[in-house]
Amino acid sequence: MYSGKIIYFCPAIELTAIEMDVLWRIGERLLRWGTRAHCTLMPSVYRSYNRKPYPCPVEQKYHASGPYQVAYHTIDGTHAFIPDVAQAQTFPLVVMVNGTGLKALDYAPVFEHLASWGFIVIGNDDTSAWDGRSALASLDIALRHHDDKSSPLFHRIDPQRMGVAGHSQGAIGAINAASADDRFRVLYAASCPQATLARRLRWSYSLGSIQVPTMLTAGTWWIERQISPLDSVKRIASELPDSTPMVMGRLKGIEHRYVLHQGDAYMTAWLRYWLADDALAAPAFCGDSPEILNNPRWQDVRIALK
Repeated sequence: MYSGKIIYFCPAIELTAIEMDVLWRIGERLLRWGTRAHCTLMPSVYRSYNRKPYPCPVEQKYHASGPYQVAYHTIDGTHAFIPDVAQAQTFPLVVMVNGTGLKALDYAPVFEHLASWGFIVIGNDDTSAWDGRSALASLDIALRHHDDKSSPLFHRIDPQRMGVAGHSQGAIGAINAASADDRFRVLYAASCPQATLARRLRWSYSLGSIQVPTMLTAGTWWIERQISPLDSVKRIASELPDSTPMVMGRLKGIEHRYVLHQGDAYMTAWLRYWLADDALAAPAFCGDSPEILNNPRWQDVRIALK
């Protein structure tokens, strides 16, 4: 019986530059479609997501709903969640940027949660928001309505206290919006896609010009590690100017599509600290023993607050 090895010969295939370009474009489209399919299938955030208790007091405080009831309005195509108060009162504003294939109302419980803590939260229906332009367009719409007596936003926005936040592709959109517009005073970016993936999807971004306080978060589960691995989060953090206040950390065992709402307690605390001068949020990130450093839900935490 013959037991030798069978050797297969395959002639070398030489491809022209045009053929290589075609193959690259096909691969790029498959990557885009695969990314969009994964993110579009993300289930809506359950309204009960913030009822599970958390182990640390500051995180638990901002994980629960805040003191305000919330009103919802659609204004020139922009979705606005507003603290529902009768008296004239201004609030900080947060622009939320969508992840791939998602619209603002897919995040409605998160928007409502932020608004319950005294923010006007706005978003739009742009499902490909990486360049930040639609976020800036929504901001302009909101500020125009701030001066419109017939608008529910009339004299409700504090234009000196505005921030931008986003998840996944939306994190890139938030970074690009903050880079392009100095009206923002704080940035929150969750699960920002690593540079290699972003280049293939043609989503360019850089944090080199970001001067405002920035919080970077990610998860540790398998798909999340392909999109926003630890070395990428570290690299992104290292791009920030040395003078920019920064916190980064990863949620243990959390998958990509859950990072935003599973981490929104510290997102809320971060925005409250910088936009609302909330001293009760400070212990999450400041002092001799910041809570996030000792929180069993979080790992790979780095804090650089000047």
